[in-house]
Amino acid sequence: MNMEEEDEEMEIPEEGSIAMKIFSCCFQPKLKESELQSERGFQSKQIYESNDSLFPLNIIRKEEKEQIKFTRVGLIQYIKNMANLVFPVLFEESNIKISKRNYTEINGNLPLYRFEISKQKIYFTQVPSIQSMLNAMINPELRKKWDKNIKEFKVIEKLKNNSDIIRIVSNKILAVIPEKEFYDKRYIALEGGVQFLFSTSVPDSSYLNTPNIERGTNYICAMTIKEDEDNFYFDCFNQIDVNINIPIEFIEDNLLRKVRNFFDKYFEFLNVLK
Repeated sequence: MNMEEEDEEMEIPEEGSIAMKIFSCCFQPKLKESELQSERGFQSKQIYESNDSLFPLNIIRKEEKEQIKFTRVGLIQYIKNMANLVFPVLFEESNIKISKRNYTEINGNLPLYRFEISKQKIYFTQVPSIQSMLNAMINPELRKKWDKNIKEFKVIEKLKNNSDIIRIVSNKILAVIPEKEFYDKRYIALEGGVQFLFSTSVPDSSYLNTPNIERGTNYICAMTIKEDEDNFYFDCFNQIDVNINIPIEFIEDNLLRKVRNFFDKYFEFLNVLK
């Protein structure tokens, strides 16, 4: 398997169109330079470490810089390395296995959860492609149709080689977890028939906080999607801080149900997606 092969072309979707804004652009008030900097965010500081870097240096978190190489080869290898670690199993049933490690090199205080999911192709009326499965995950409009945990989802900025910046706002979950806002850098790659997805939060200083919405931190979110003749396979890794004091026992007691419900809704959506 040649990890140096070129990225296969993939259209990373963005939300909406600017066509309706064309005629209003001349009537916008002139912004002060400080306001322009806020609007631009990191765009005025796109300094890359090297030509093969996927993200500007100023949106890579300090704790990541010595642990992760943010290139195509580096991120794919990082995900493969995680898959080779030993994860003690928490729950296991026919098509779901949940396991965890107590820390990562990026954050030593939060557990890293692994979710391994399989789905038989005979479940689907019309078997979806890997590309369709990917689109249902990353396309803001498609994702919001089936994932009711998401209130807002938008591509903020496209970078290069299938990398971008996204903003997600989660819905309030009962009275326990309020809305949370995430700004993540994301990369998508296809290699040897396996779809790789990787995202982590940008530094908090990269974007201003939205009033009345707390910021969450995505330390690691990675996934692979692959298939054989009979099944699809998902391997997911998550280390996320939702910035709220909830006992880990409460989270893990509900984890299997949450993961099962998430993928059930995802597969149901794919089964009717044309």
